[in-house]
Formats: sequence, structure tokens, C-alpha cells
Amino acid sequence: MAWILLCILLVSLFQASTNGADVGDTRSVSESERSANHKPNVGFVFPGLTSRAGNNLVIPDECKKIGICEDIPNYPEDLVKNLAQELEKNNISKFNKDVLDIPQIAERIGPEEENIELCNSVQKLYAPRAAQDANKEWFVIMNDKVKPQQTFRVEICQTRDSPCSAVAYFQNGYEARCVQKYMLRQMVALNEQNEVVQRPFQVPSCCSCVVKVV
Repeated sequence: MAWILLCILLVSLFQASTNGADVGDTRSVSESERSANHKPNVGFVFPGLTSRAGNNLVIPDECKKIGICEDIPNYPEDLVKNLAQELEKNNISKFNKDVLDIPQIAERIGPEEENIELCNSVQKLYAPRAAQDANKEWFVIMNDKVKPQQTFRVEICQTRDSPCSAVAYFQNGYEARCVQKYMLRQMVALNEQNEVVQRPFQVPSCCSCVVKVV
């Protein structure tokens, strides 16, 4: 009887050790599969900036007023140059290039414009090198200073929050002022990993006469 009990004990110990090995092998295989299937995000990464570009940008006061900037003192020239070459070589991103409307000859020599603008503004092409996104965070925008890759038509109030033209009459209890309006436009920029990204940024779109109750 003792011999039979000893045999049963040995068989039980053998089965337990075998099952433990199976569990260990299964866990090892699962970890290997997870490791093989894990693919980290990959993008174009260039040396030069070690943290988010927006945190290190020096933004002039005039640019802060309109949320977009044609140039900044610490623009990463070499980084953007290398990055642009990579994009051109791989034909990855399509840059936006607006143009200003050029009036036809008949329009230039015709009668004077009958419409009167209620707010004084300036329309021009902007080649931004820094811009704010919808969250008011500044980013480096890819643009060569001599041959810009991205241009955007903008309309900027000459004097923000100034009264609208006196030719417009508003009854008592209302006040009219010129307000800068914005729209979101896609731009090619650098993200916080110094990778090329395309995302929406604020662009001054028009200077509007807005009426409010006072």
C-alpha cells in the first residue's frame, strides 16, 4: 500500500511540473508575439531641436497681436532646410500657395468702386514661419525666407477694435467696432517630436464691422 501511495505521489509531482512548464512556455510565446507586433510611430526626425519648438520660439509683440508671424529671430533655418529637402525628395507633402486676385484691365480703368469699406484693412500674401493653432500654441511653420513654400492670403485690420466708419449709422444703444476675424488653414509644421505634420492654424481672414449692445 505504501508503494502504491508513493507511485501516485510521484505521478502527481510529475504532472504539476509539466503543467508549470506549459504555462511558462505560453507566457513566453505571448510576450514574443507582442514584441514582434509592436511598431513604434516613425516619422521624419531631424537634429537641432530637443523639445517642442513652440516652447522655445521668440515671438515679436506685433506677431502676438495677429497670431501669425512672417519671421522670428530664432527660426531653425538648417532644420527646416533639411526637412524640406526630405519632403521634396519623397514627394510627401503638398504645400499651399495662395495668390492675390489681380483685377482685370477693364476693372482698373472703370468707374470708382461704389462700395465703402466700414473698416480699414490690409490684404497681402503671408509666408508664415510661425503660427498659432486653435489652442493658441505657437509652432514652427516650414517656409524658406527667400523662396517660401507656403503662402496664405490674409486681411488684417489696420487698427483693431477701432470704431467703424462714420458713414454707417447705428441707433442709440449700439456700438460698432472693427474686429479681426480668423479662419483655420492647413499648414506644414513641426510637431513636438520634430516630425513633419500637417494641421490647421489660425489665419487672419477679414476685418469685420461688428455691432454690440452697450
